[in-house]
Amino acid sequence: MSRRRILLALAVAGTALTLPGPAGARTGDGPQVDASPVMDPRRAVDYWTTSKQSNAGAAELPELATPLDRPGWMRGGAERGVPEGIRLTPGGDVNGYASVPRPYGGAAASRATGRLFLLDADGRRKSCSGAVVRSAGRMLVATAAHCVYGVSRRTGQGTWSSHLAFVPAYDGHGQGAPYGVWGARRVWKPHAFTGEGQWDWDSVYDIALVEVGKLGSATLQDTVGAFTPMRNQAGDYTVVSLGYPSDPPYDGSRQLWCLGRTTVAPGYVRPTGTSGRLHTVNCHLFGGNSGGPWLDRSTGLLVGVLSSGAGGVPGDGYAVANPLGPDGYGALARQADPGGVYDALSVKGTVKGARSARRVTATVRMRGLMAAAQVPVTFLLPRGLSLASGSSCAAVRRRVTCTLAVVRPGSPARVTIPTTGRTATHRKITVSVASTYLDQNPRDNTHTFPAGDAPARRTRMRDR
Repeated sequence: MSRRRILLALAVAGTALTLPGPAGARTGDGPQVDASPVMDPRRAVDYWTTSKQSNAGAAELPELATPLDRPGWMRGGAERGVPEGIRLTPGGDVNGYASVPRPYGGAAASRATGRLFLLDADGRRKSCSGAVVRSAGRMLVATAAHCVYGVSRRTGQGTWSSHLAFVPAYDGHGQGAPYGVWGARRVWKPHAFTGEGQWDWDSVYDIALVEVGKLGSATLQDTVGAFTPMRNQAGDYTVVSLGYPSDPPYDGSRQLWCLGRTTVAPGYVRPTGTSGRLHTVNCHLFGGNSGGPWLDRSTGLLVGVLSSGAGGVPGDGYAVANPLGPDGYGALARQADPGGVYDALSVKGTVKGARSARRVTATVRMRGLMAAAQVPVTFLLPRGLSLASGSSCAAVRRRVTCTLAVVRPGSPARVTIPTTGRTATHRKITVSVASTYLDQNPRDNTHTFPAGDAPARRTRMRDR
């Protein structure tokens, strides 16, 4: 996997490529999700001895059926690895990686990142990376779908990986498993991920959730912490990528990190409206790193899960992560963590001032386990009012749209717009935020409130 050429010709960077083929049926509860049979966590823990962990190979991506020329936006020079001029990781090697300081438990992000061991569809010992994510059950790990499901080369049948075991803060040169080995109990993937190369080499559905069993009475999240996922549809971020590359020149024994800047890349999409993926040329993919977390550097929030890419190939190195959109991560979380509250946005509006000095504020809150990126907030002003100059928001007549960069759980985010003009006292202002199918109470996504003017007759009397 680490030395592949880029095999897909995709139309335009930042757009989705819709292909025919089977897809999960979308219902009012979101896209269809597949769940594995219930597994025995203890069996996986017993299987993965220290010796077997140290000798696990890297999980492989599905093979592409028909190689195609690489798209122009992926072409690079002949320099091996990340060109020196775009290496961002302090102390990073030729592929963009640097070692995370030991002990890995010393930093919250390193502690919640781990190595995922598994037997693939053909029973071979393999490994990926994974990240603990906030959940009501406190036992979930996010990873790539190709780590947990694939097509057997012997039988040609789609098969769940077995004996999955997650080792947070894995250290092959130190404590090994400082926080224990956590065997998987169940796994979820999007139904649209088939394990077949023609669909899944660059699939936006290459994301999965793994529920592990408890160690005694302890939960995984209480033991090592967890990342807060951020709902997004890809975009331009500065990210910290964490994981355990195990293809040469790496061996999976060390936790490595890479600093990258992302752009939006297209990917295979079934007709469900899912958008693109997160792409960087600052970090090259090596096998074993699949499923590792991409964290927004400015907020520490989890924005994506590493899915595909190439490394060690002159001019072709890159890495791609799937964002945590409602049709991918959101659908999985709803099935894997039915007690959790995801994407529960609400909004309240207020007015201060009067006449030409009126300012309207929307306060947006997120309740639950997930943050949201690039949240549009819409103001519908009454007749007589319009957006005043000096605002960065967009106005179409009396409809004003602003965008909040991030809304975190428990941390209200506010946006205020200046208005000009006058309106009658009975007029109302409406403010709203978009709701997804994950929102359990969409009624609080809209708030209508008085515009706050004095009666027109009294205003004229005072002006005289």
